[in-house]
Amino acid sequence: MQYFGTDGIRGVAGEDLTARVAFSLGNALCRLKRAPRVVLGRDPRASSDMLALAFSAGVAAGGGTVYDGGVLPTAAVSFFVRRDRADFGVMISASHNPPEYNGLKVFGPDGRKLAEEDEARAEHRFGEYLHAPSARCGRARPLAGRGAYADFLCSCAPPLAGKKFVLDCARGAACSVAPRVFRRLGAEVIALCSRPDGVRINEKCGALHPAAMRAAVIETGADAGFCYDGDADRLIAADERGSLVDGDKILYALAADLQARGKLPGSLAVGTAHTNAGVERALAERGIRLLRTDVGDKYVADAMRRTGAAVGGEQSGHVILADYAVTGDGVLTSLRLASLLQGAPLSALTRVRLFPQYNVSVKVKDKVRVLGSERMQAAIEAEKASVSRIVVRASGTEPVVRIFAEAESLRTARAAAERVRAEIVRSEV
Repeated sequence: MQYFGTDGIRGVAGEDLTARVAFSLGNALCRLKRAPRVVLGRDPRASSDMLALAFSAGVAAGGGTVYDGGVLPTAAVSFFVRRDRADFGVMISASHNPPEYNGLKVFGPDGRKLAEEDEARAEHRFGEYLHAPSARCGRARPLAGRGAYADFLCSCAPPLAGKKFVLDCARGAACSVAPRVFRRLGAEVIALCSRPDGVRINEKCGALHPAAMRAAVIETGADAGFCYDGDADRLIAADERGSLVDGDKILYALAADLQARGKLPGSLAVGTAHTNAGVERALAERGIRLLRTDVGDKYVADAMRRTGAAVGGEQSGHVILADYAVTGDGVLTSLRLASLLQGAPLSALTRVRLFPQYNVSVKVKDKVRVLGSERMQAAIEAEKASVSRIVVRASGTEPVVRIFAEAESLRTARAAAERVRAEIVRSEV
């Protein structure tokens, strides 16, 4: 597909991602479903309003109705789609990417990300224009009952009185809900980057830049720190010592808790090809089997739906808790982690020996050609004997190939990944 990647449509706003693309998507959804009802949300990027207006115009021109929720986390769009029995949901956000980027994530009526075949059907219609007769033109209306999402989040955790948390909202969608929900539950909150300005989202803050959050945890004596990304669908945490707690450790803590309470169906947790082998080993010691999928939260969600698993997640911090939601929700995940701290500190709940991992990316002209070459496959196979795991894959949002290696030592993992990187560079000459 030309526009859709592994997580919707994404690009530099005004260049790769234009108002025309947003209009085309909105109009195309009116071919997948006649006169659709669409829930719309966005993060606070400066370009989000432009894309929201263009998308809404495309839906209205095709006879559909948009229910605009304004600035919302991605998971809230999924929540409202299911609550209101809408036909689609669209989130305007580039997640963790820099401010100049933006994106369009599409959800189906079940609140899950749109299936790839439906994305292909929509994209096939981008060059056409469906115009409804004036009597059937659609409308754009404000989303009613926006406070229901915060109420839902509050219902997912016990009172947190006596606890203190640092929340880094990344100047993104979490600003509108995370501090408020934690305070409603009685926690003391130190909020960082909680005033969005549209132009500094994710800059030196949030899930990709947790240093300030970690320092604030140590300085204030907080019980934990939580970092969200721009659309608040992922979470990176810090324990009471300021030590980083990534998605793998979060997955372990939540799965172990569910297993201990007899609420982990099949004693199964879902991870990805990047989930640390140390976590897999620690889960096994608790009688929990790890099912691996391709990298991407939609693959995790598909595997969970197929197997009935209660928890799944990615190292990057996308975590899905099937008892509460059908998509990743960073604020929900942080609340569930916070609820575990009644009996033990986060450092004890996430005590796992991780294997060293090394990641490197290579910009390429043609991802398919590079990964499909016999020479490249031979280079990857040659490295498998020296490491516990090596994964080479195309990015779904950028013109790069990502290389991941895991071994008993960082030196070994780095050497293997760099040899594959060098081979890719040679193939590009």
